[in-house]
This record gives sequence, C-alpha cells and structure tokens, in this order.
Amino acid sequence: MSEIIEFFNGYSDPVLIVRLVLAGICGGIIGVERTLRQKDAGFRTHIIVAMGAALMIIISKYGFLDIVYLDSVQVDVSRVASNIITGISFLGAGMIFVKGISIKGLTTAAGIWVTAAVGMAMGAGLYIIALVSVVLLLLVQIVFHKFLIGFDKVLANDNLVPCFVQLDNTPASVKELKTFLRANGVQVFDSVVTASPDNTTLTIHLNVQFEKDVDIDDVFERYLKKDGVHQAFSI
Repeated sequence: MSEIIEFFNGYSDPVLIVRLVLAGICGGIIGVERTLRQKDAGFRTHIIVAMGAALMIIISKYGFLDIVYLDSVQVDVSRVASNIITGISFLGAGMIFVKGISIKGLTTAAGIWVTAAVGMAMGAGLYIIALVSVVLLLLVQIVFHKFLIGFDKVLANDNLVPCFVQLDNTPASVKELKTFLRANGVQVFDSVVTASPDNTTLTIHLNVQFEKDVDIDDVFERYLKKDGVHQAFSI
C-alpha cells in the first residue's frame, strides 16, 4: 500500500499522465450533468478545462526543476495557478447572458470555474481533495436543483420562467394575454414585444412567476386554443 501511495505522490511521466487522465475524467463527470441539462458548456468543454488546468499546474510544479536550484533564477509556482483562474474567468464570462431581467448561465460559469480548480488539484497530486470537490459540486448541481426549480431560487423567492408567445397584432392582444395569465395564477414580471415586418403578428418574450400548483404548460395549451394565437410555450 505504501508503495502505491509513494508512486502516486511522485512526479514521473506515468504518474503525471495518470493525473491528466483523472482530471479529464473528473471534468467529464461534471460535464455530463451540464450536457443532460442542454447547457452550452457540456461534456467536452469540462474535460478540456480540467485537463488544461491540470497540465498547467504540472508544468508549473515540475517544468522548471532543471533551473529552480540555480542561484540566478527565482521561480514562483503560484503565479501559474493564479493566472489559470484569471483565464477561466474569461471563459466563464462568455457563458453568462442577460435575458430581460433574468441572468442565465451563472451556474454553468461557476461550474467551469470549479472544474478548473478540480483539474488544478488533480495536477498537483491532491487526489482526495479533487474527488471530494467533484462529489460536492454534483450534489449542488443535481440535488439542490430538484427543490422547486433550484434551491438558490427558493431562498431568493425567485422562480421566474421565460416564455414565448406569437399572436395576431390587435389593439388588445397583449392586454388580453396578460389578463388570461393573471386569471390562471400566472404573474408577468416583464415582457418584450416585437412586431413582424408586415405588422400582422406580435412576438412576445415574457418572464413569469406562478405558484407550485400551477401547470404553466397546461395554461399555454388552453391559451393556444384562442383565436389568433399561433405559438405559446414556456422555455
């Protein structure tokens, strides 16, 4: 047992390759959950991020061993780690977008950030810390998500759902839509209305909130039966 521990704590090429592979596996495990939720950053992205972070940490720790003992050379291995976090921040920022008053992609961006940290831990040989971090991250993303559209939204009392409606352009069409939704227990928080080039139809993007016992899909199915309604669904 001690020989195995000694092997994995070393820095020979086979050990470093194992660390890269394990980092990729950890990233893939995290990425599967994002892929199943049809997020932009999924399985492959998380593998690449974790492996890339692990590779940079390996280079930082072991790539300068031939010069680190020279009197004229000073090496600060922490500088590479800090710059990995900076670089991942740019990647995460590309996954966040604003739609109406809602901000989307924050969880995925935060997950990418932690995935990079998992890769860094694996590259540094902190195997247990990396594996525990994967388990904790999956608990947050999977288990907490099951509670009322996200545990974080429950705490904030914020379960806004984006919706899409397309209907004929009449003087009272938007007002009638909001009246119908309000009568069925759906509250409209904001809306963006766009008219077609010929001004015959309206495309409406809504952010709505409703009680747990309201079936938003059933509400829109009933609304679709009204004259002049072409499309209506929650996103």
